[in-house]
Amino acid sequence: MKEFVRQIAVIVVALSLGAATFATPRAEAVQAQAPPPATAPAPAMPAVPAPAPAPAPGTAAPSAPAQTFTLAQAVQATLTQNPQVVAAQQAVVQAQQSVLQAQAGFGPMVSVNGNGALGTTTNTTNITSAPLPSVNGTGTATVAGSLLVFDNGRTRALVEAAQAGLASAEATLRQTQQDLALQAGTQFFTVLGDEGVAAVDQQILAQDQAQLALTEAQVRAGVTAQADVIQAQATVAQAQVNLLNAQAQVLTAKAALASTMGVDTTAPIEVVSPTSPSPQVTVTQDQVLAAALQNRPEIAKANAVVQSAQASLDTAYVDAGPQVAVNVGAGYTPLSTDPALANTATYGLTGSISLPLFDSGRGHAEIAGAQAGLKSAQASLASEVLAIRQDAYTAYLSAVQAAANVTATAAAKAAADQALAVAQGQYRAGVGTIINVIVAQTNAAQADVNATTALYNYESALVTLQHAEGAPIVAIGGGTP
Repeated sequence: MKEFVRQIAVIVVALSLGAATFATPRAEAVQAQAPPPATAPAPAMPAVPAPAPAPAPGTAAPSAPAQTFTLAQAVQATLTQNPQVVAAQQAVVQAQQSVLQAQAGFGPMVSVNGNGALGTTTNTTNITSAPLPSVNGTGTATVAGSLLVFDNGRTRALVEAAQAGLASAEATLRQTQQDLALQAGTQFFTVLGDEGVAAVDQQILAQDQAQLALTEAQVRAGVTAQADVIQAQATVAQAQVNLLNAQAQVLTAKAALASTMGVDTTAPIEVVSPTSPSPQVTVTQDQVLAAALQNRPEIAKANAVVQSAQASLDTAYVDAGPQVAVNVGAGYTPLSTDPALANTATYGLTGSISLPLFDSGRGHAEIAGAQAGLKSAQASLASEVLAIRQDAYTAYLSAVQAAANVTATAAAKAAADQALAVAQGQYRAGVGTIINVIVAQTNAAQADVNATTALYNYESALVTLQHAEGAPIVAIGGGTP
């Protein structure tokens, strides 16, 4: 549907330009069919004005200067301002507090306890004749402490589970950061690629307009047919449509990058192209695979799941076995209304044991379920390792292919430019046709776009390779050195 609309737009623009060219009195048109005198030049054809770059619909001129970002700045802005990173960071803080809460079970617990009473006592055998007793107050303040000595491994299992949760949260944070950095890097080079295509389309439009002016001059000189002007006008119209589409695509790509960086999507931004990368990938396949298995947060996250499953199995064994707890405690009562309790100290060792005789198979089921969960986590870890290896290998091959495409498209561009120069020279000399020129222009334009796209696809492939290695996203050539 978009292609059909674009073709309709090209036809409408070409017809309007053609109508302007032939809008002359009928008598002049009839006279133009006869061979013109040698001293009388043909009427001048109207020139097609160059269109000014049009802003995207619904946008206004920016009131603030555009922010300029390098690749490193775009990635840093993403890691600082994107809400997904903030959420993952707070999840790490929450997991850290859970570890501290579980580890507190190994530490001493100290408390200050107080109790008091205010009342009277009387003899109930002679309550009517006895005088009303006086009101007496009693109270005691005690400092008490306790320390866990042994609980059959329950607290240790809770700490291990909390530590596994922390490791998982930290791996999730790293994965979120790396995924967003990859997204920002890819969008960064998408902007550069779209800007490159727009610049090429701008040059093509200028070239097509120059060709139109040359064709009109040749018509006025009587050395070419008027149909060549129509062909050239249609080419200019198509170039105008392509340029407008390219400019809109640049704005769309910038809005996507701004959203990833946590910036207002309507804010004007500019990106700075990094230095050209190495023409070849500078890491080997084995280096990429080794780095991926060592650095990728997905593997760390899968290991944390295995650790958590092991802690769950340990807890199931504790719950199904004898429940043993041993604590040491001490207390001191500095103040009391009872002289026998004031300034006294107590200490001792307490213990408890509970042996389940029959639980209808509940303990066995908990152990079997935890064992299955551990095996599932281990299998998921092995699967994640295979997926990471595949992802890293694919990223490496893609980067190598992208590097080769840069060389190939550069050679194709040089050949297409030479073919265009030859076709234009032949047309000026009167030995070529406008069709040959238009075909050569189309081929050269496509070669320019392919070369520009290949360069930034290579940059994007290098960013993807760095992500596959679990390395920071930076503007370097060929992955992690």
